[in-house]
Amino acid sequence: MKILFTDGGCSGNEQRDPKRRQMIAVVTDENGSILVEKTREGGSNNIAELLAVKEAMAWAVDNEHDQIEIRTDSKNNLAWVLGTNVGKKINDRDAVLALKSSIDSLKRTVKIKLVLIPRSRNKAGHYIENKRPL
Repeated sequence: MKILFTDGGCSGNEQRDPKRRQMIAVVTDENGSILVEKTREGGSNNIAELLAVKEAMAWAVDNEHDQIEIRTDSKNNLAWVLGTNVGKKINDRDAVLALKSSIDSLKRTVKIKLVLIPRSRNKAGHYIENKRPL
């Protein structure tokens, strides 16, 4: 089973206007090599982390992996990807629901095992921490 690490971040979280924010979602392999790096306008740290999970699954489909283990340091990822309920009071709930819908569709093609790891062991997180500000 292919092991992937995911992480996401967002600059400008203090901005009230989400369009002034910039998200990054990163997927790495077990060696820390970058497989996917996506930037997108808007969002939040939590949405960027969920986007990274979606991108890991899309990468797996594109590279013909039918099973992957995704390692993340986001408890929200576990709740949103494995659960059925997205809270009503979260910021940009529509973006979360759209990503969750994409993830649910990808689950028909690729089986995932989602594993919570400490931040210090997240290879994708190390990349984001060492990257210049967005």
